This record gives sequence, C-alpha cells and structure tokens, in this order.
Amino acid sequence: MSSKNCILVTGASGRTGRAVIAALHNKGAYSRAFIRREEVADELKKIGADEIALGDLFDDASLAAAVTGCDQVIHICPPMSPEEATLAKKMTDLCLAKGVRRLVLYSVLHPILSDVRHHHLKLQAEEYLVNSSQVYTILQPGRYMQHHVPIWKEIMETGLHRMPFSADPKFSIVDLADLAEAASIILTEDGHEAATYQLAGPDPLSQHDMARIISEVMGKTIKAEAKPLEEFRAGAEKAGMPADRIEQLCIMNGHYDKHGLVGNSNVLSWILGRAPADFATYIKRDFA
Repeated sequence: MSSKNCILVTGASGRTGRAVIAALHNKGAYSRAFIRREEVADELKKIGADEIALGDLFDDASLAAAVTGCDQVIHICPPMSPEEATLAKKMTDLCLAKGVRRLVLYSVLHPILSDVRHHHLKLQAEEYLVNSSQVYTILQPGRYMQHHVPIWKEIMETGLHRMPFSADPKFSIVDLADLAEAASIILTEDGHEAATYQLAGPDPLSQHDMARIISEVMGKTIKAEAKPLEEFRAGAEKAGMPADRIEQLCIMNGHYDKHGLVGNSNVLSWILGRAPADFATYIKRDFA
C-alpha cells in the first residue's frame, strides 16, 4: 500500500492506538500516527507507523493538517474526554471537507447507556456520523482483557482479583490484540462501509470466573472480591488522576456493579475468520 492510501490513526500513542498501528503494519498498510508528544514518535515508528503528525486533537489547525492527504481515518478519542462528541463531530466534518474516503469511528459496546457519560457521548458521535454524508464504519468494542495489566502484580501478591464493582456481574471481555486485528482488516478490505460492528469477547465472565481461570492457568489460588469504590477513588486521587475522570469512572463502575457489560462475539469471529481469544488464552500468552 502506498502513501496515497494513507490511514490516519488518532490517539496513536495510547494503548489502543499503538495496537492498531502495529496491526496495520502487519497488514502492509501505510499509516500516519497523530500524536501530541514528540518524544514517543520513535516508539511508534518502531512498531510500524510510516509517518508522524504532531499536534493536538483539540487544535483545529493541527487536526486539519493531520487529516489532509489521508485516504481513511480511524478516530480513537482520548478516554473519558468530556469533549468526545464535539471532537468526533469535528473529525466528521474535517473528513468530509478533506475528501477522506472513509472514517472509522472507535466507539464503545452499548453506547445507548445514557447514565454512563462516555457511552452517551459516543452515541452522539455515532448519530452525527451516520447522519452525515461521510462514508463510515463504527466499531463498538467491549471491555478489554488488558485491564488486568495494571492490577496483575496485586493479584499475584495478594491472591485477590479486585475491581471496583461487584464480583458477580458478567463482562464479555475482549483481547485488544483481536480488536486491533479486526480494525486492520476493516481498514484494508472492502465491504465494511455503513456498518456498525459490536466487538465483544467470547465468554461472559464475572470477577469470580476470571479469578477461577487465573487460578487454573497460574496454579495459584485466586479469589474475587469487589474493591470498595471509595478505595478506588482514593487510589486514583493519589495517582494524580484528573477529578472529572475519577468521577466518570466511579459512575461507570457503579453501572457495572449493577449490570456488567455483556455483548456477542459472533461479529468479531466473522471479521477475524476465527474465534476470538478466550480469557485463559490471554492469561497464558501475556502472563504465564
């Protein structure tokens, strides 16, 4: 693929953006990484970015410059941003103005959850895109298996699987590697226009289920319990997390405490041409 087929990846320095850049590289696609911090440019080139565009998503001039000359854009908004809908609408308008062939919007599983702000904002972004004349694909990923990375050391040291919601609700957690591969397939193959894809993992799992699977794979007894929300809040404040993000995470976890987040993996299986990785496979691959 030549530079005339350049794919812009916004949020490229984040966990999702990096995975998508690497997956596009594996497909032989030509990508432009849009980043705010110049010091991460070399890291992104090493994992496969062909071009680097420096700027801020909230700066109109640098955003327009990044979009210019691109055939497609995959837009990954910074997590929990209160400006997410505004930014996505701006991206839609820019893609139309710059003649971008297709905009792929990285949304969330079940954006209809109006009591969780970042879901609701993504729904507004989806609605605006669908009602525009821009050719689009919308991706709705579930909760990542990779949320275990920051708590893995604690799990192994304490023997407790603790997330800030009840240990009983189910989640169709999904491997980020599968999500990135699916995105790369969608961006490099025809036939995905005007589609909205729910991308969920293969098994609805509670914290109890996850603890059991970790125990089986690691040969170490792990039990599950809910981390009190105030303990989560205190830890986030100590780590310097912005107050608005803490509040929105607490609201999200309050919803998860009651309802979990369950989806269906059929679409992801179809796109990948195989079954998505299950949780045991992820633990074996990344930790065992």
